[in-house]
Amino acid sequence: MSASEKDLEKQKRRHRGPLIGIAVVLVFALGYLIWWLGYEAVEGNAPRDADVLIDGRSGETEADPARGSVGDGPVGADNAPAPPTTAPAD
Repeated sequence: MSASEKDLEKQKRRHRGPLIGIAVVLVFALGYLIWWLGYEAVEGNAPRDADVLIDGRSGETEADPARGSVGDGPVGADNAPAPPTTAPAD
């Protein structure tokens, strides 16, 4: 079978709108993909609210600078404050 219309200029005019629409969607999708990959790279999967950080290169532990030293964490069984002492009444 052959094409019923062989007027290429008329076909170009008819297909211009859909082709521009496809190009716009592709540009938007590519831009969104680049933004998303950048967001994931910046956000990462770092643990949140960790008292101790582990260096990925050496495996050593280090204090989280935002939370203070390793011993400054929340009060627990290890570092509970001593109960207040009262002097005996005479």
